[in-house]
Amino acid sequence: MYFLLSKIGVEKLLDNMKRMNPAAFAAAVAVYLSASYISTLRWKMLVPYKTKTKRLFDMYMIGAFFNICMPGLIGGDAVKIFYLGREIKNKRGKAECRKLQTGENALAVASVFMDRYIGFAALMTIATITFPFGFEYLQNTPVKWLVPFVVTSFIAGSIVVFRFRIGGQINFISNVYDNFSLYKNQRAVIGRCFAYSLFIQVLSVLGVYILALGLSMNISFLSVFVFLPIIIVISFLPLSISGIGLREGAFVFLFGLTGVSEDMAMTLSLVWFFSIIAASLWGLVEYLRFKTVLGSDIK
Repeated sequence: MYFLLSKIGVEKLLDNMKRMNPAAFAAAVAVYLSASYISTLRWKMLVPYKTKTKRLFDMYMIGAFFNICMPGLIGGDAVKIFYLGREIKNKRGKAECRKLQTGENALAVASVFMDRYIGFAALMTIATITFPFGFEYLQNTPVKWLVPFVVTSFIAGSIVVFRFRIGGQINFISNVYDNFSLYKNQRAVIGRCFAYSLFIQVLSVLGVYILALGLSMNISFLSVFVFLPIIIVISFLPLSISGIGLREGAFVFLFGLTGVSEDMAMTLSLVWFFSIIAASLWGLVEYLRFKTVLGSDIK
């Protein structure tokens, strides 16, 4: 991040940001919140008991807020697991949960993992479909191997995890694997979750494209569709807080291949991140009143 800022200049970035159309920024925030709500509906289908969508949405937004404060883009999942585990524990005595035999934390991990897994599977699907359209720009760069490598690794990792139950000797992990059986025969549910995930990825692309229009940038919707999955994959690496620096470098490099200037590419990356922060403040508000939202027994 320091390298990029020293090369481009803070004043230049600030001047670019002043060009942002406030309505476009507000629209991007609304798109992110809409994607988060749809993500909550997807997660709700994977949670093994009945609960209010609003309560899960609060948990999801708390996780989204912690994502901007922790390494990579999945740090908030641990927070969601914590709160959902407490929620399941409070529900243990109710009829819909009496059939569940494993610990509440194992159930929470299984649902959050499957939610993230299906979402990543949709991301890999979009990356695979759009990769040929961007190969013209990527063919002379090391990044041309990134999508095939990540997709292949994802498939191989899925086989290792679900078929060979790696780490299953540990009791807690074994319980998590046992909970995966809850989804084994729910193909219709998994199919709907996957469809939701595809729509969520489209909304992410739309949010970035709206911000680009708000900055009066001349980029195509297709280029955002091609490059954003790659940028998200790079941002997943737990090398910086919320992918800061990695994301900006990826924006500068990838969109630079289409002729976008370094300062505008970095500006687009930063305003996208700021729109996510603005939307995630909902999670901060819910976190500050979490005793009311998630149960008075949570300390």
